Amino acid sequence: MGLLECCARCLVGAPFASLVATGLCFFGVALFCGCGHEALTGTEKLIETYFSKNYQDYEYLINVIHAFQYVIYGTASFFFLYGALLLAEGFYTTGAVRQI
Repeated sequence: MGLLECCARCLVGAPFASLVATGLCFFGVALFCGCGHEALTGTEKLIETYFSKNYQDYEYLINVIHAFQYVIYGTASFFFLYGALLLAEGFYTTGAVRQI
């Protein structure tokens, strides 16, 4: 019964709403990152296929598109860390409230 009691004690202190919210946050960040990357890749192909008349303009636009992709990755990593921070805060506050 030692293992069962230990698991029960840990599950009592888990903030289930925070776990669900963190999962939804991570899913949303992954969706944002994937859709943004796919949209910018499609934009690159459209510019290359239909609108590229001058190579210098095309090269500049491709650099801008790659910069936007890096901005998307930076934003996604920030929200990933922010979600993890909020989950940790949920664990700490749930434990503190249940001790009162």
